[in-house]
Amino acid sequence: MNLAAPSPDGGPVLRGVARFFSRRPPAELHRTPRDPWPGLPSRGQRLLDDPDGMSGRLLAEAGPEDEKALAPHRFSWLRHLRGIGGDRGRQEARRLVALWLDAHGRARGPVWRADIAGRRAFAWLGSYEFFAGSAEEAFRLRVTESLYAHFRQTARTGPALPLGIPRFAALTGELSGAIAFDEPVAPIVRRVEQEILRQMRSDGFHRSRSPAAQFALLRRLIEIRGLLRAANADAPDGLVTAIGRAGSALAFFRHGDRRLACFHGAHEAEASDMELTLARADARTRPPASSETGFERLQAMRSAVVVDAGTPDAGFDRGAHASPLAFEFSDGAQRVVVNCGAPPADGPGQWAELARATAAHSTVTVGDTHAFAMVIGGGVLAKEVRVTAERAENERGLWLELSHDGYVRPFGLVHRRRLFLAAAGDELRGEDVLEGAANNPFCIRFHLHPKLRVRPARKGSAVDIRLPKGKRWRFMSNGGDVELADSVYFGGGALERCTAIFIQGRTAVRGAKVKWAFRHVPPKRDDRQSVTPGFPPP
Repeated sequence: MNLAAPSPDGGPVLRGVARFFSRRPPAELHRTPRDPWPGLPSRGQRLLDDPDGMSGRLLAEAGPEDEKALAPHRFSWLRHLRGIGGDRGRQEARRLVALWLDAHGRARGPVWRADIAGRRAFAWLGSYEFFAGSAEEAFRLRVTESLYAHFRQTARTGPALPLGIPRFAALTGELSGAIAFDEPVAPIVRRVEQEILRQMRSDGFHRSRSPAAQFALLRRLIEIRGLLRAANADAPDGLVTAIGRAGSALAFFRHGDRRLACFHGAHEAEASDMELTLARADARTRPPASSETGFERLQAMRSAVVVDAGTPDAGFDRGAHASPLAFEFSDGAQRVVVNCGAPPADGPGQWAELARATAAHSTVTVGDTHAFAMVIGGGVLAKEVRVTAERAENERGLWLELSHDGYVRPFGLVHRRRLFLAAAGDELRGEDVLEGAANNPFCIRFHLHPKLRVRPARKGSAVDIRLPKGKRWRFMSNGGDVELADSVYFGGGALERCTAIFIQGRTAVRGAKVKWAFRHVPPKRDDRQSVTPGFPPP
């Protein structure tokens, strides 16, 4: 497009835009790029078994910020009907698309928000041959006209979306529309590259620091690469590099069960989806030990520890959790220490804010307050906090030296946490220090996975932890009062009851120091033995 100086009527650029948005939709599609993700027949069957359920969700009112009500309008569930195959799935898909066109065909309202419209366009085009290829001409024309409206909507309003993954969602819809209607793709690809630079760190981690956002980012980038291949266009080097790095970053957040750690709104997610996504990313390098966004990972034999050692990135902190120095710990495929995770969109509303609190994470709280100031309802962490992290490693194991000053202003305290994972993976030691003012109540929480059996040990203040297949760990500590308490876990996608270990106390004149350890108990070890936790120097 000629970028000459504008004339009084707006110049060639504005005239070109005006011509684009005044065009009549083409009568047919030039290409129909395929959806790269397989559908699950089991989910498709549930849609067939409850036809009124999805109909009701598509007809229900949705507010501009009501993500639960807007989710069905993305039509990501369409691939599950495609996964069934046959006429029943095809007819139901066709019925629901027609229902949506009748109710929302005019391009207005929250369901036409650019990211929602982009995902819907991508879903319709990706399954077009399945639900529309053999349909009557009148239906195909309606779908084509609507897809063209989707293309125009994402092109016009996508750049105005807030920073984050929704911009990539809009871009996938816009790019799929450009390919379908034989429009230029180069300007869209340039915006993709700009968003990659804006939203990703150089090591591939998304600036939101959310494992869920990392997963969504990688999926969108893989889809964009697939769309370019469908258009016989080369993917730019920046996109290819970003996919590889984003894949390594996603692998960083996985426990031994191949699922995601529960930080900043993430839940475990489907292991099969994760494996397929990483396979499509072709990420062959080992996950990094640290991230530029401030996460640390300790890995020794079967044991893995993921630690939040950073702060929210300005502009990407919406929905972040107040979790400085929180960690999750797993033994092989079994999670041991967890965070509470994030409630599902259709869960009880009161849990959404509680799950973001510092107390919902395996870290230290002082005076039952958040380590970060939180804006209720807006979901933005507002207070600047300094977090530090240093690593060391030798033949004995791995060390982390961590600190944050989030409790300096309200309580005059700095939290320092030291972690040590033995090289054999059979021992995780910790030391929590609060430096500063006296007489402040504190609590160190260790939320434990719901599948664990937890009981006090026979001697002292230790806690016995039994994994589902009989493997045992023992928790020991000194420097505070230990008790078992009820907790909740949302990592599996629904509310589950679980147990937490609390260590409570008050700071003295010089603060407080608490040492603790999780140690694997060999099968024939005497239950009455107990060892005082220590902390080895690096």
